[in-house]
Amino acid sequence: MMKVCGLFGINETAINEFIENHIKTFTIINALNLDVVKTLKNGDLVFITSTLREDVRNGTDGVLGRVINVDIIPQIVKGFEEKEVIAGRVKLEMLGFAKCVKIDDINIEIAFRIY
Repeated sequence: MMKVCGLFGINETAINEFIENHIKTFTIINALNLDVVKTLKNGDLVFITSTLREDVRNGTDGVLGRVINVDIIPQIVKGFEEKEVIAGRVKLEMLGFAKCVKIDDINIEIAFRIY
């Protein structure tokens, strides 16, 4: 078992691309996930799941990645009005699949398997 940071509610298509290509840059604008991205450093391990943070339970499946690069950048969001938001870009290398064993306020304890 190991403790890692988590990114929650990630688009399933993005996770599938990550699984297929083993390297992916995720753009994060969700406030809770952005707070996590701001703490990450190269080499950190991250649990990624499409499950929302409040719905994560013991047994929730995800993917484990290692941080290659992190940037905090302004990003333009177009809608009714164009606005600028702060986004986090985190480039990850896939290590394998993981399952949540225990969760606390900041960290997730996971069981990890490589395939």
